[in-house]
Amino acid sequence: MAIVLAIGVGGLAMVSQAYSRNYADRIYPGVNVYGVDLGDKTVDEAVAALLSTFPDPTTQPLTVRDGDRTWSRTWADLGIKLDPTSTAHLAYQVGREGAPEERRAVQLKALIAGWPLSPVIVLPDPTQATAALEALAPEVAVPPVDASLIIRADGVVPVPAQAGRELDVAATVAALPHAVSVGPGGLVLNLLTKQVEPAIGNPGPAQAQAEALLARPFALSAYDFLTDYSGAWTIEPSVVASWLTVQAVEDEKGARLELGGQEDAIRAHLDTLNGQLTTDEIAIDVEKTAANIEAAIMTTQSQAIAVLAHPPRIYVVQPGDTLTSIARAHGFPAWRLVEVNPDIDTSALHPGQEVVIPSIDILFPYPLITEKRILVDISELHLYAYEGETLLYDLPCSTGIDSSPTIPGTFQILSKEENAYASSWNLWMPHFMGVYHSGPDFTNGIHGLPTRGDNVLVWKGSLGVERVSFGCIVIGLDEAAMLYGWAELGTLMIIQE
Repeated sequence: MAIVLAIGVGGLAMVSQAYSRNYADRIYPGVNVYGVDLGDKTVDEAVAALLSTFPDPTTQPLTVRDGDRTWSRTWADLGIKLDPTSTAHLAYQVGREGAPEERRAVQLKALIAGWPLSPVIVLPDPTQATAALEALAPEVAVPPVDASLIIRADGVVPVPAQAGRELDVAATVAALPHAVSVGPGGLVLNLLTKQVEPAIGNPGPAQAQAEALLARPFALSAYDFLTDYSGAWTIEPSVVASWLTVQAVEDEKGARLELGGQEDAIRAHLDTLNGQLTTDEIAIDVEKTAANIEAAIMTTQSQAIAVLAHPPRIYVVQPGDTLTSIARAHGFPAWRLVEVNPDIDTSALHPGQEVVIPSIDILFPYPLITEKRILVDISELHLYAYEGETLLYDLPCSTGIDSSPTIPGTFQILSKEENAYASSWNLWMPHFMGVYHSGPDFTNGIHGLPTRGDNVLVWKGSLGVERVSFGCIVIGLDEAAMLYGWAELGTLMIIQE
C-alpha cells in the first residue's frame, strides 16, 4: 500500500509540474477580479482585459463606516481608481507562492471553484481625499447637545449635555492606506472621528435663577398718579413657570444658558388681568409691562411695576355743552377733541350726542416725574414749585387772557428752549418750557417776561396782578432762569383754577 501511495503522490506531482509548465507565463485558470476573467492570460493580456472590461468606478460600491453607522458611496466619490498593472501581477502570483503542496491546492481550487481576487487600487492624493471627505463631513457629524432646562409648574428639570462627534478629515487622510479594506460588499473605508464637547456643559446659574423665581409668587403692582388708582396682583408660580424660557447665548463672557421671559405667555396673562379690571379709566399697558416683567426675570426679581395706560372714553353731551367747554373740563385743548372726532359738527352739538375723549397719554410722552411738580393757580396768579413736599418757589405769574386762556389740567414739561420766538405775536420768550400743545404746531408753556426784540420787557408789572398772555404762564426773568435749571423734561405740571 505504501508503494501505491508513493506512486500516486509522484504522479500527482508530475501532473502538477506539467500544469505549472503549461501556464508558466500565464495566469492560472479560474482567477478573476470583480467578474473579469484573467485565467489563461499573460500579464499584459490581463492588463488589457482589466482596462477594457473592468466595471466603471462610478458603479463600484464603497461603504463608508463610522462604528455602526454606514454610508453608501462609490469609488468615484472618493477618487479611487484601479491599478490594472499591479492587479494583473497579483493575479499572476496566485498559485505560485508557498510550498509545492500549497501551490497545488490553490491551483486546483482556482480551476474547480474559481479564485476571486480583490483588485489593487490607487488611492486619491491628499487634496482629492480631503475634498471628498469634507463633502461627507456634514453627514458624519453628530452635533453636541448643550445642557438645558425643562421648566414646569412642578419644578425645574436639568437636561444633561451630550458630546457630539465630527469627522477628523486630516487623520482619515493620513491613515487612508490603512483605512481602506475589502468587505463582503466591496471596499470599506473606516473613518476616524473625534469627540466634540458641548459649548454648555451644565445649566449653570440659570437653574438656580429659575428655581428661585418659582419658589414664591410673583408680585405685580401699579400706581397711577393721574387717576389715583392703585392695584396689586399676585401671580402663582404655576403661571410664572409658563412665563420662563431658557436659551443658549454666547458672547464675550462665553457660552451659557440664560433665563428669559416668554413674551407671548406674559402678554396673554396681562390681557387676562386687563379683563378683570373694574374701571375703564385705566388699563395695563401690555407691551411696557411685559418688558418690565422680562427685565425682572433677567435679574431674578419676583416683582415688577405694571405700567398703566388710559384708554379713550366716551362723554355724553349735556345741555349747554360746547366742544371748548367739554375739552376744558377734561383738561384738553379743543383741537385734540376735533382730532379724534372728525365726523362731528363741533358747532352743532346736541344733548345725548357721544363725544370721544382721547387718552390723556397723548399729553405725557415722557415718563412722568412726580418727585418734582409745578402747580399754577390761575385764580391766584401764582406758581408754586415743590420737591417732594418741600415748597421751593412761590412766584407771582400771569396767565392767558379770556380770548386765549391758559387751559387747566394735568400736564408735564415737554420741551426746553433758552429763548423761544412766537412769530404770531413777535415775542421772544426767555427760558421757555413747553407744557401742552395748544394747536398742532404751537406750544404753550412757562417763560420769563418777553420782549419784542428791542429788549423792552412786555407785561412788566402784571405778574400776580392780571392775566395778559396768549395762553402761556409768565414769570419774572430771574425766576424763569432758576425754574428752567431746576425742572426736567417730564416734570409734573398742574394748572388749576
